[in-house]
Amino acid sequence: MARRTSQSSSRSRHSNSSRRTGRQKSSSKAPVVIGVIAAAAVIGFLAWWLWPSTDYSFKRAHLDKYVAMTNKPHLLGDGASVYVDMSDGMNFAYATPQSKEVLQAVINKLAANSAIKFYGLADQKITELDMSHTQLYNYMLNPASYDKQQAPIEKTLAQIVESNRPALLMTDFEEYKNGIVEKAAYAKAYFIKWLADGNNIIFYKWDFTENGKAKHMFLTVFDDNTKRLARLVENAVQMTAPDMEKYVLGGHDFDYPTFSKYISLKQGGNYHNGKGQDNVTAVMENSGPEDYFSYSQPYADASGKQGQFAPLDKGVGAFAEYYPLGVTWKQAIENADAFKQKGVPEDDVYTHLLSRLYVDFGAQDGFYIKEVEIRVFDMQETMKAVAQNDSISPEDMDTIKNPEITMVLTGHSEPAIDYGRRCEEIVVDFDQQFNGTFPGGLPASDLIRVNVVIAKAEAEIENAQAFFSWAGNPSLADSVKETLTAASSSPIGRVLYTYYLKTLAE
Repeated sequence: MARRTSQSSSRSRHSNSSRRTGRQKSSSKAPVVIGVIAAAAVIGFLAWWLWPSTDYSFKRAHLDKYVAMTNKPHLLGDGASVYVDMSDGMNFAYATPQSKEVLQAVINKLAANSAIKFYGLADQKITELDMSHTQLYNYMLNPASYDKQQAPIEKTLAQIVESNRPALLMTDFEEYKNGIVEKAAYAKAYFIKWLADGNNIIFYKWDFTENGKAKHMFLTVFDDNTKRLARLVENAVQMTAPDMEKYVLGGHDFDYPTFSKYISLKQGGNYHNGKGQDNVTAVMENSGPEDYFSYSQPYADASGKQGQFAPLDKGVGAFAEYYPLGVTWKQAIENADAFKQKGVPEDDVYTHLLSRLYVDFGAQDGFYIKEVEIRVFDMQETMKAVAQNDSISPEDMDTIKNPEITMVLTGHSEPAIDYGRRCEEIVVDFDQQFNGTFPGGLPASDLIRVNVVIAKAEAEIENAQAFFSWAGNPSLADSVKETLTAASSSPIGRVLYTYYLKTLAE
């Protein structure tokens, strides 16, 4: 993943035609539409620009400000902690050459970094390992160092959550209470809290045998969506054990990898014919201050400063786009219907209002995302408040009502297995009941917000059971299952992406 300050999306710079799933029908409308669409767009834009409402005239700068103010990702504190189970059972966990290589790689990757602190866990105590890189390496690779018992795992989980910064926990998760292995789901409260705060947990696992008993060893990474520590651990694992089993536990705010396959950086997922022209909605696409804009943009520093760079196919910014339509909503519906008719060249056939946006739902393992839907809101009052109040805060904006608009747009996801096993393409269409007029008397010229939202999801309990369980100790598996079924962990209602649309021709 590219470095990002907020959210990132991937955008193709090459033409990638959309799937042609619509039936071809004949109509005499298409030639007429092609002949008048450009003129309609120009007239609509000039009318909007020259004769604005005396009350409020929307400018994209107002939306730019709004997106910048509201796109504040959750970030953990600086630095990181590494907690190492030093109980005697760990000698069995690191008995194989590959497991030793993993341990070596983790130490070499994370040691000698002043921002990362190491701690040993044994005798119900958490002890800082204040050592140089070489000392720490020799200490942790020496079997004699693992000569104690009762690593305080629950106490460590509490400290990780309270410290509110990235952490790596290396343990088999066996917690002892009064000399007996704890079999209750003792970790669930900490897992649930960590996810509810907007973070993720990544588990790497390998099997080992201790005195004839099969167990699992885990490298568990507690991190936020920026994955500062997770990337370092991932790199260490990939260098030594690229096939190691992995489980990503994400909650409601999990950052699903999202990317687009648009035909250029100045054009979005709206309809384009074989020549790259929008003869349906006439979206303004000239890179001007009022034209189409993606809030996920290329990122680089002119001086080449270290860390201030992302490849051109990795945008940095909010998962949001603005589409100014050069025709009325009624005209857009008529144009879409015309370009679905028989006789329209294959490269010009209309399929969806918006498409070619992809989300990788397989990036996390806890939930099966069954359905997404489109929810539409009128944003005019919010834009007006942003324009007229320089000191407005996100808290102020939360008090402004943005009424939901139904029966305007609809949408769903379609499998896109070329990009991943659980990758889905998001498509948006006109609602069958939409005739170009917003219900409830709302002006059709208002800016609308179109959210792509997870509508149905199912916790994958059996997968969690298979990954985390071992004979005689259901504690960790039950903790994860309780976390998946907690109300705060559910991804339902999660906004994956936002389109802002406004007609300039009403």
